[in-house]
Amino acid sequence: MKRLFLLAVSLLVLTACGDKPKPKDYAVISGEAQNFRKRNITLIGYNFEKKIKFDRKTKTFSDTLRDITPGHYILKFNKRPVNVYLSSIEDLKVMVDAKKRTEDPIFEGPNKNINIYLTERYKKHGLILGNANKLFSLEEAEFLSKMDEYKSSLEDLADASQLPADYLEKEKRNINYEFVRNINNYQPYHRLLYGDEEFVVSETFPKDIMEDIDFNNPADFLHSVSYRKLLKEYLDKIANKRKPKDGDFDLTYLQTVHTEVVDTLIKNDLIHSAAKKQITTTTNLKEYYKKYMGYSTNKENKAEIKSLYDKLKLTAQGQPSPKFTDLENYTGGKTSLDDLIGKGKYVYIDVWATWCGFCKKEIPLLKRLEQKYHDKNIEFVSISVDKASLKEKWRQTIIDREMTGVQLFAGKSETELQFTKDYLIKGLPRFILIDPDGNIVNANAPRPSEGDALQNIFDELLDI
Repeated sequence: MKRLFLLAVSLLVLTACGDKPKPKDYAVISGEAQNFRKRNITLIGYNFEKKIKFDRKTKTFSDTLRDITPGHYILKFNKRPVNVYLSSIEDLKVMVDAKKRTEDPIFEGPNKNINIYLTERYKKHGLILGNANKLFSLEEAEFLSKMDEYKSSLEDLADASQLPADYLEKEKRNINYEFVRNINNYQPYHRLLYGDEEFVVSETFPKDIMEDIDFNNPADFLHSVSYRKLLKEYLDKIANKRKPKDGDFDLTYLQTVHTEVVDTLIKNDLIHSAAKKQITTTTNLKEYYKKYMGYSTNKENKAEIKSLYDKLKLTAQGQPSPKFTDLENYTGGKTSLDDLIGKGKYVYIDVWATWCGFCKKEIPLLKRLEQKYHDKNIEFVSISVDKASLKEKWRQTIIDREMTGVQLFAGKSETELQFTKDYLIKGLPRFILIDPDGNIVNANAPRPSEGDALQNIFDELLDI
Protein backbone atom coordinates (compact mmCIF):
# COMPACT_ATOMS: atom_id res chain seq x y z
CA MET A 1 0.00 0.00 0.00
CA LYS A 2 2.84 2.34 0.95
CA ARG A 3 4.55 1.61 -2.39
CA LEU A 4 1.35 2.38 -4.27
CA PHE A 5 1.02 5.67 -2.40
CA LEU A 6 4.61 6.70 -3.23
CA LEU A 7 4.08 5.73 -6.86
CA ALA A 8 0.94 7.91 -7.05
CA VAL A 9 2.78 10.87 -5.50
CA SER A 10 5.66 10.44 -7.97
CA LEU A 11 3.24 10.39 -10.89
CA LEU A 12 1.56 13.56 -9.63
CA VAL A 13 4.93 15.32 -9.34
CA LEU A 14 5.97 14.23 -12.84
CA THR A 15 2.62 15.31 -14.25
CA ALA A 16 2.90 18.67 -12.55
CA CYS A 17 6.41 19.16 -13.91
CA GLY A 18 5.24 18.17 -17.38
CA ASP A 19 2.40 20.70 -17.27
CA LYS A 20 4.67 23.61 -16.31
CA PRO A 21 4.09 26.33 -18.95
CA LYS A 22 7.01 27.52 -21.02
CA PRO A 23 8.12 31.15 -20.57
CA LYS A 24 6.46 33.48 -23.08
CA ASP A 25 8.82 34.31 -25.96
CA TYR A 26 6.62 36.59 -28.07
CA ALA A 27 4.51 39.74 -27.95
CA VAL A 28 1.13 40.42 -29.53
CA ILE A 29 0.35 43.80 -31.03
CA SER A 30 -3.33 44.38 -31.74
CA GLY A 31 -5.88 47.14 -31.94
CA GLU A 32 -8.61 49.00 -33.76
CA ALA A 33 -8.31 51.67 -36.45
CA GLN A 34 -11.14 53.95 -37.52
CA ASN A 35 -11.11 55.63 -40.96
CA PHE A 36 -8.45 53.27 -42.28
CA ARG A 37 -9.17 51.34 -45.49
CA LYS A 38 -5.92 49.73 -46.57
CA ARG A 39 -5.22 46.01 -46.30
CA ASN A 40 -2.03 46.42 -44.27
CA ILE A 41 -0.59 48.53 -41.47
CA THR A 42 3.18 49.02 -41.55
CA LEU A 43 5.27 48.54 -38.42
CA ILE A 44 8.68 50.19 -38.73
CA GLY A 45 11.66 50.06 -36.37
CA TYR A 46 15.43 50.23 -36.52
CA ASN A 47 16.49 47.72 -39.21
CA PHE A 48 12.95 46.35 -39.07
CA GLU A 49 9.79 46.54 -41.16
CA LYS A 50 6.69 44.35 -41.09
CA LYS A 51 3.27 44.44 -42.74
CA ILE A 52 0.37 43.68 -40.40
CA LYS A 53 -2.91 42.57 -41.96
CA PHE A 54 -5.89 44.82 -41.31
CA ASP A 55 -9.43 43.46 -41.26
CA ARG A 56 -11.50 46.17 -42.95
CA LYS A 57 -14.80 44.62 -41.83
CA THR A 58 -14.05 44.55 -38.11
CA LYS A 59 -11.56 47.45 -38.31
CA THR A 60 -9.10 45.44 -36.23
CA PHE A 61 -5.60 44.04 -36.51
CA SER A 62 -3.49 41.56 -34.57
CA ASP A 63 -0.06 40.04 -35.07
CA THR A 64 2.37 37.94 -33.08
CA LEU A 65 5.90 39.35 -32.91
CA ARG A 66 8.70 36.89 -32.22
CA ASP A 67 12.36 37.75 -31.59
CA ILE A 68 11.60 41.45 -31.72
CA THR A 69 14.13 43.84 -30.19
CA PRO A 70 12.54 45.87 -27.37
CA GLY A 71 12.42 49.53 -28.34
CA HIS A 72 10.71 52.31 -30.25
CA TYR A 73 8.69 51.62 -33.38
CA ILE A 74 6.23 53.45 -35.64
CA LEU A 75 2.83 52.12 -36.65
CA LYS A 76 1.83 53.77 -39.93
CA PHE A 77 -1.86 54.28 -40.62
CA ASN A 78 -1.96 56.05 -44.01
CA LYS A 79 -0.22 59.35 -43.33
CA ARG A 80 -0.70 59.09 -39.58
CA PRO A 81 2.30 57.65 -37.69
CA VAL A 82 1.81 56.37 -34.14
CA ASN A 83 4.97 56.11 -32.04
CA VAL A 84 4.97 53.00 -29.88
CA TYR A 85 7.26 51.14 -27.52
CA LEU A 86 7.28 47.35 -27.93
CA SER A 87 8.58 44.72 -25.56
CA SER A 88 9.71 41.28 -26.73
CA ILE A 89 7.25 39.52 -24.40
CA GLU A 90 4.56 42.03 -23.38
CA ASP A 91 1.42 42.66 -25.43
CA LEU A 92 0.20 46.06 -26.62
CA LYS A 93 -3.22 47.15 -27.85
CA VAL A 94 -3.58 50.39 -29.83
CA MET A 95 -6.81 52.18 -30.73
CA VAL A 96 -6.54 55.05 -33.20
CA ASP A 97 -8.45 57.15 -35.68
CA ALA A 98 -6.36 57.34 -38.86
CA LYS A 99 -7.89 60.68 -39.91
CA LYS A 100 -8.29 62.57 -36.64
CA ARG A 101 -4.66 63.40 -35.89
CA THR A 102 -5.68 65.68 -33.02
CA GLU A 103 -7.15 62.67 -31.20
CA ASP A 104 -4.56 60.81 -29.14
CA PRO A 105 -4.25 57.04 -29.58
CA ILE A 106 -5.47 54.88 -26.71
CA PHE A 107 -3.11 52.22 -25.36
CA GLU A 108 -3.67 49.11 -23.29
CA GLY A 109 -1.03 46.77 -21.87
CA PRO A 110 1.86 46.63 -19.39
CA ASN A 111 3.73 49.42 -21.24
CA LYS A 112 0.74 51.74 -21.44
CA ASN A 113 2.53 54.55 -19.56
CA ILE A 114 5.54 54.47 -21.88
CA ASN A 115 3.32 54.74 -24.94
CA ILE A 116 1.27 57.59 -23.51
CA TYR A 117 4.56 59.33 -22.70
CA LEU A 118 5.76 58.92 -26.31
CA THR A 119 2.56 60.53 -27.62
CA GLU A 120 2.99 63.50 -25.29
CA ARG A 121 6.72 63.72 -26.06
CA TYR A 122 6.20 64.15 -29.79
CA LYS A 123 3.42 66.67 -29.20
CA LYS A 124 5.86 68.78 -27.19
CA HIS A 125 8.36 68.59 -30.03
CA GLY A 126 5.82 70.15 -32.37
CA LEU A 127 4.61 72.75 -29.88
CA ILE A 128 8.03 73.97 -28.70
CA LEU A 129 10.46 73.33 -31.55
CA GLY A 130 8.11 73.20 -34.54
CA ASN A 131 9.50 73.03 -38.06
CA ALA A 132 13.25 72.27 -38.30
CA ASN A 133 13.85 75.07 -40.82
CA LYS A 134 12.26 77.62 -38.50
CA LEU A 135 14.16 76.27 -35.50
CA PHE A 136 17.60 76.50 -37.10
CA SER A 137 16.76 79.87 -38.66
CA LEU A 138 16.40 81.43 -35.21
CA GLU A 139 19.03 83.79 -33.89
CA GLU A 140 21.45 82.14 -31.50
CA ALA A 141 19.98 83.39 -28.21
CA GLU A 142 16.42 82.46 -29.16
CA PHE A 143 17.55 79.05 -30.44
CA LEU A 144 19.32 78.25 -27.16
CA SER A 145 16.32 79.42 -25.17
CA LYS A 146 14.06 77.11 -27.19
CA MET A 147 16.41 74.17 -26.68
CA ASP A 148 16.61 74.72 -22.91
CA GLU A 149 12.83 74.99 -22.70
CA TYR A 150 12.38 71.81 -24.75
CA LYS A 151 14.89 69.79 -22.74
CA SER A 152 13.44 70.85 -19.38
CA SER A 153 9.91 70.18 -20.59
CA LEU A 154 10.79 66.64 -21.69
CA GLU A 155 12.62 65.87 -18.46
CA ASP A 156 9.62 67.06 -16.42
CA LEU A 157 7.28 65.00 -18.60
CA ALA A 158 9.41 61.87 -18.19
CA ASP A 159 9.54 62.31 -14.40
CA ALA A 160 5.76 62.72 -14.20
CA SER A 161 4.84 59.79 -16.48
CA GLN A 162 5.34 56.91 -14.04
CA LEU A 163 7.83 55.22 -16.35
CA PRO A 164 9.70 52.03 -15.38
CA ALA A 165 12.99 52.93 -13.71
CA ASP A 166 15.23 51.35 -16.36
CA TYR A 167 13.32 53.05 -19.19
CA LEU A 168 13.36 56.42 -17.39
CA GLU A 169 17.13 56.22 -16.96
CA LYS A 170 17.69 55.55 -20.67
CA GLU A 171 15.13 58.15 -21.70
CA LYS A 172 16.83 60.90 -19.66
CA ARG A 173 20.01 60.18 -21.61
CA ASN A 174 18.01 60.09 -24.85
CA ILE A 175 16.66 63.59 -24.14
CA ASN A 176 20.21 64.82 -23.64
CA TYR A 177 21.41 63.17 -26.87
CA GLU A 178 18.68 64.97 -28.82
CA PHE A 179 19.65 68.25 -27.15
CA VAL A 180 23.35 67.76 -27.94
CA ARG A 181 22.66 66.84 -31.56
CA ASN A 182 20.55 69.97 -32.14
CA ILE A 183 23.26 72.13 -30.56
CA ASN A 184 25.90 70.53 -32.81
CA ASN A 185 23.77 71.09 -35.91
CA TYR A 186 22.90 74.73 -35.30
CA GLN A 187 25.91 76.34 -37.00
CA PRO A 188 25.95 74.18 -40.21
CA TYR A 189 22.16 74.28 -40.61
CA HIS A 190 21.99 78.03 -39.95
CA ARG A 191 24.67 78.56 -42.60
CA LEU A 192 22.74 76.43 -45.07
CA LEU A 193 19.38 78.11 -44.47
CA TYR A 194 20.80 81.63 -44.79
CA GLY A 195 23.34 80.80 -47.49
CA ASP A 196 26.04 82.29 -45.28
CA GLU A 197 29.14 80.11 -45.20
CA GLU A 198 30.91 82.65 -42.99
CA PHE A 199 28.44 82.39 -40.09
CA VAL A 200 30.09 81.35 -36.82
CA VAL A 201 28.44 80.93 -33.42
CA SER A 202 29.51 83.21 -30.57
CA GLU A 203 32.18 82.44 -27.99
CA THR A 204 29.49 81.72 -25.40
CA PHE A 205 27.74 79.09 -27.52
CA PRO A 206 27.91 75.62 -25.84
CA LYS A 207 31.05 73.72 -26.81
CA ASP A 208 32.62 70.37 -25.93
CA ILE A 209 29.19 69.02 -25.00
CA MET A 210 30.00 65.54 -26.34
CA GLU A 211 32.94 64.89 -24.04
CA ASP A 212 30.98 62.84 -21.51
CA ILE A 213 29.09 60.71 -24.05
CA ASP A 214 30.01 57.02 -24.05
CA PHE A 215 29.88 55.87 -27.67
CA ASN A 216 30.15 52.21 -26.67
CA ASN A 217 26.80 51.90 -24.92
CA PRO A 218 24.70 49.17 -26.63
CA ALA A 219 21.61 49.87 -24.49
CA ASP A 220 21.51 53.50 -25.63
CA PHE A 221 22.33 52.50 -29.21
CA LEU A 222 19.17 50.36 -29.32
CA HIS A 223 17.03 52.83 -27.37
CA SER A 224 17.89 56.18 -28.91
CA VAL A 225 17.68 57.39 -32.51
CA SER A 226 19.55 60.54 -31.48
CA TYR A 227 22.39 58.48 -29.99
CA ARG A 228 22.76 56.51 -33.23
CA LYS A 229 22.77 59.69 -35.31
CA LEU A 230 25.26 61.41 -33.01
CA LEU A 231 27.57 58.41 -33.22
CA LYS A 232 27.32 58.28 -37.01
CA GLU A 233 28.03 62.02 -37.32
CA TYR A 234 30.97 61.70 -34.91
CA LEU A 235 32.46 58.83 -36.95
CA ASP A 236 31.83 60.66 -40.26
CA LYS A 237 33.78 63.62 -38.92
CA ILE A 238 36.74 61.47 -37.87
CA ALA A 239 36.71 59.56 -41.18
CA ASN A 240 36.72 62.80 -43.19
CA LYS A 241 39.78 63.97 -41.26
CA ARG A 242 41.58 60.65 -41.75
CA LYS A 243 40.78 60.18 -45.43
CA PRO A 244 43.85 60.69 -47.65
CA LYS A 245 43.50 63.44 -50.25
CA ASP A 246 42.66 61.06 -53.10
CA GLY A 247 41.54 58.25 -50.83
CA ASP A 248 38.29 56.29 -50.63
CA PHE A 249 35.95 57.67 -47.94
CA ASP A 250 33.97 54.40 -47.80
CA LEU A 251 37.07 52.39 -46.92
CA THR A 252 38.27 55.04 -44.46
CA TYR A 253 34.87 55.07 -42.72
CA LEU A 254 34.91 51.28 -42.37
CA GLN A 255 38.37 51.40 -40.80
CA THR A 256 37.33 54.29 -38.53
CA VAL A 257 34.36 52.36 -37.11
CA HIS A 258 36.63 49.37 -36.47
CA THR A 259 39.19 51.40 -34.54
CA GLU A 260 36.81 53.74 -32.68
CA VAL A 261 33.99 51.39 -31.68
CA VAL A 262 34.77 48.64 -29.19
CA ASP A 263 31.31 47.23 -28.50
CA THR A 264 30.63 44.25 -30.78
CA LEU A 265 26.89 44.84 -31.21
CA ILE A 266 27.37 48.49 -32.20
CA LYS A 267 30.33 47.78 -34.46
CA ASN A 268 28.59 44.95 -36.32
CA ASP A 269 25.47 47.05 -36.80
CA LEU A 270 27.29 50.18 -37.99
CA ILE A 271 29.58 48.47 -40.48
CA HIS A 272 26.73 46.34 -41.83
CA SER A 273 24.41 49.33 -42.28
CA ALA A 274 27.23 51.19 -44.04
CA ALA A 275 28.44 48.28 -46.14
CA LYS A 276 25.06 47.59 -47.74
CA LYS A 277 25.51 50.85 -49.66
CA GLN A 278 29.25 51.52 -49.48
CA ILE A 279 30.27 48.24 -51.07
CA THR A 280 28.42 49.44 -54.18
CA THR A 281 30.22 52.82 -54.23
CA THR A 282 33.73 52.11 -52.95
CA THR A 283 36.58 52.61 -55.42
CA ASN A 284 38.40 49.59 -53.98
CA LEU A 285 35.90 46.74 -53.94
CA LYS A 286 38.29 43.89 -53.11
CA GLU A 287 39.94 45.74 -50.25
CA TYR A 288 36.62 46.92 -48.85
CA TYR A 289 35.20 43.39 -48.90
CA LYS A 290 38.34 41.95 -47.29
CA LYS A 291 38.28 44.54 -44.50
CA TYR A 292 34.56 44.08 -43.86
CA MET A 293 34.82 40.30 -43.61
CA GLY A 294 37.69 40.72 -41.16
CA TYR A 295 35.90 43.25 -38.97
CA SER A 296 32.40 41.72 -38.79
CA THR A 297 31.61 38.85 -36.42
CA ASN A 298 27.95 38.45 -37.48
CA LYS A 299 27.49 35.42 -39.75
CA GLU A 300 24.18 36.56 -41.26
CA ASN A 301 25.54 40.03 -42.04
CA LYS A 302 28.67 38.56 -43.62
CA ALA A 303 26.57 36.26 -45.80
CA GLU A 304 24.50 39.23 -47.04
CA ILE A 305 27.59 41.30 -47.90
CA LYS A 306 29.22 38.29 -49.61
CA SER A 307 26.12 37.95 -51.79
CA LEU A 308 26.39 41.64 -52.76
CA TYR A 309 30.12 41.25 -53.43
CA ASP A 310 29.53 38.27 -55.72
CA LYS A 311 26.96 40.29 -57.70
CA LEU A 312 29.26 43.32 -57.89
CA LYS A 313 31.99 41.20 -59.44
CA LEU A 314 29.68 40.88 -62.44
CA THR A 315 30.00 44.65 -62.98
CA ALA A 316 33.75 44.84 -62.36
CA GLN A 317 36.10 46.56 -64.80
CA GLY A 318 36.28 44.69 -68.11
CA GLN A 319 33.00 42.83 -67.67
CA PRO A 320 30.25 43.28 -70.30
CA SER A 321 27.87 46.00 -69.18
CA PRO A 322 24.27 45.16 -68.31
CA LYS A 323 21.92 46.49 -70.98
CA PHE A 324 18.97 48.83 -71.05
CA THR A 325 16.50 48.72 -73.92
CA ASP A 326 13.85 50.98 -75.42
CA LEU A 327 14.04 53.92 -73.03
CA GLU A 328 12.13 57.01 -74.15
CA ASN A 329 14.39 59.58 -75.78
CA TYR A 330 13.63 63.27 -75.18
CA THR A 331 14.12 64.01 -78.86
CA GLY A 332 11.75 61.22 -79.87
CA GLY A 333 11.75 57.47 -80.32
CA LYS A 334 13.36 54.81 -78.14
CA THR A 335 17.02 54.27 -77.31
CA SER A 336 18.92 51.18 -76.11
CA LEU A 337 22.47 50.85 -74.87
CA ASP A 338 23.37 48.89 -78.01
CA ASP A 339 22.38 51.93 -80.12
CA LEU A 340 24.97 54.01 -78.28
CA ILE A 341 27.72 51.39 -78.24
CA GLY A 342 27.13 50.85 -81.94
CA LYS A 343 28.54 54.33 -82.59
CA GLY A 344 31.98 53.10 -81.46
CA LYS A 345 32.17 55.63 -78.63
CA TYR A 346 32.76 55.58 -74.91
CA VAL A 347 29.51 56.11 -73.02
CA TYR A 348 29.39 58.16 -69.81
CA ILE A 349 26.03 57.57 -68.11
CA ASP A 350 24.44 59.77 -65.46
CA VAL A 351 21.66 58.00 -63.54
CA TRP A 352 19.58 60.73 -61.92
CA ALA A 353 16.05 61.86 -60.94
CA THR A 354 14.21 65.19 -60.86
CA TRP A 355 13.64 64.87 -57.08
CA CYS A 356 17.37 64.38 -56.35
CA GLY A 357 19.06 67.57 -55.15
CA PHE A 358 22.60 66.19 -55.46
CA CYS A 359 21.80 65.14 -59.03
CA LYS A 360 20.79 68.70 -59.95
CA LYS A 361 24.02 70.10 -58.53
CA GLU A 362 25.97 67.98 -61.01
CA ILE A 363 24.03 69.21 -64.08
CA PRO A 364 25.95 72.48 -64.74
CA LEU A 365 29.29 70.67 -64.39
CA LEU A 366 28.09 67.84 -66.62
CA LYS A 367 27.10 70.37 -69.29
CA ARG A 368 30.58 71.92 -69.19
CA LEU A 369 32.15 68.48 -69.55
CA GLU A 370 30.04 67.70 -72.58
CA GLN A 371 31.00 71.01 -74.16
CA LYS A 372 34.69 70.30 -73.54
CA TYR A 373 34.55 66.78 -75.04
CA HIS A 374 31.79 67.47 -77.57
CA ASP A 375 33.86 66.54 -80.62
CA LYS A 376 35.63 63.62 -78.91
CA ASN A 377 34.87 59.90 -79.01
CA ILE A 378 32.52 59.93 -76.02
CA GLU A 379 28.75 60.07 -75.63
CA PHE A 380 27.12 61.73 -72.61
CA VAL A 381 23.87 60.03 -71.59
CA SER A 382 21.49 60.89 -68.77
CA ILE A 383 18.92 58.32 -67.63
CA SER A 384 16.09 59.65 -65.50
CA VAL A 385 14.80 57.03 -63.07
CA ASP A 386 11.72 59.06 -62.27
CA LYS A 387 8.47 57.12 -62.23
CA ALA A 388 6.09 57.37 -65.20
CA SER A 389 3.90 59.94 -63.44
CA LEU A 390 6.82 62.42 -63.44
CA LYS A 391 7.42 62.42 -67.19
CA GLU A 392 6.25 66.01 -67.70
CA LYS A 393 8.41 67.18 -64.79
CA TRP A 394 11.38 65.42 -66.42
CA ARG A 395 10.74 67.16 -69.74
CA GLN A 396 10.33 70.54 -68.06
CA THR A 397 13.54 70.08 -66.05
CA ILE A 398 15.47 69.45 -69.28
CA ILE A 399 14.05 72.69 -70.71
CA ASP A 400 14.56 74.78 -67.57
CA ARG A 401 18.13 73.61 -67.00
CA GLU A 402 19.02 73.50 -70.69
CA MET A 403 20.31 69.97 -70.32
CA THR A 404 22.42 68.57 -73.13
CA GLY A 405 23.54 65.12 -74.25
CA VAL A 406 21.28 62.13 -74.77
CA GLN A 407 18.31 62.43 -72.38
CA LEU A 408 16.47 59.19 -71.62
CA PHE A 409 13.44 58.47 -69.44
CA ALA A 410 13.02 55.10 -67.69
CA GLY A 411 9.58 55.62 -66.20
CA LYS A 412 10.77 53.37 -63.35
CA SER A 413 12.75 53.96 -60.17
CA GLU A 414 16.32 52.75 -59.70
CA THR A 415 14.94 49.84 -57.65
CA GLU A 416 12.64 48.79 -60.52
CA LEU A 417 14.66 49.32 -63.70
CA GLN A 418 16.63 46.14 -64.52
CA PHE A 419 19.69 48.08 -65.72
CA THR A 420 20.08 49.92 -62.38
CA LYS A 421 19.22 46.77 -60.41
CA ASP A 422 22.03 44.94 -62.23
CA TYR A 423 24.44 47.71 -61.22
CA LEU A 424 23.15 47.50 -57.61
CA ILE A 425 22.55 51.24 -57.53
CA LYS A 426 21.67 52.24 -53.96
CA GLY A 427 21.79 56.03 -54.25
CA LEU A 428 21.71 58.88 -56.75
CA PRO A 429 23.36 60.29 -58.72
CA ARG A 430 25.40 57.41 -60.07
CA PHE A 431 27.83 57.64 -62.98
CA ILE A 432 28.91 54.71 -65.17
CA LEU A 433 31.61 54.62 -67.86
CA ILE A 434 31.45 52.03 -70.65
CA ASP A 435 33.97 51.46 -73.47
CA PRO A 436 33.18 51.25 -77.24
CA ASP A 437 32.97 47.44 -77.01
CA GLY A 438 30.28 47.58 -74.37
CA ASN A 439 32.57 46.60 -71.50
CA ILE A 440 32.67 48.36 -68.15
CA VAL A 441 35.45 50.86 -67.56
CA ASN A 442 34.08 51.98 -64.18
CA ALA A 443 30.74 50.96 -62.67
CA ASN A 444 31.03 53.80 -60.17
CA ALA A 445 32.81 56.47 -62.19
CA PRO A 446 33.80 59.83 -60.67
CA ARG A 447 31.17 62.57 -60.73
CA PRO A 448 31.64 65.76 -62.76
CA SER A 449 32.14 67.60 -59.45
CA GLU A 450 35.26 65.51 -58.80
CA GLY A 451 37.07 67.56 -61.44
CA ASP A 452 40.50 66.21 -62.39
CA ALA A 453 39.71 62.73 -61.08
CA LEU A 454 37.21 62.35 -63.94
CA GLN A 455 38.88 64.45 -66.62
CA ASN A 456 42.19 62.60 -66.21
CA ILE A 457 40.35 59.35 -66.97
CA PHE A 458 38.72 60.86 -70.06
CA ASP A 459 42.01 62.33 -71.30
CA GLU A 460 43.81 59.02 -70.92
CA LEU A 461 41.08 57.00 -72.66
CA LEU A 462 40.70 59.52 -75.48
CA ASP A 463 44.45 60.05 -75.94
CA ILE A 464 44.22 63.79 -75.27
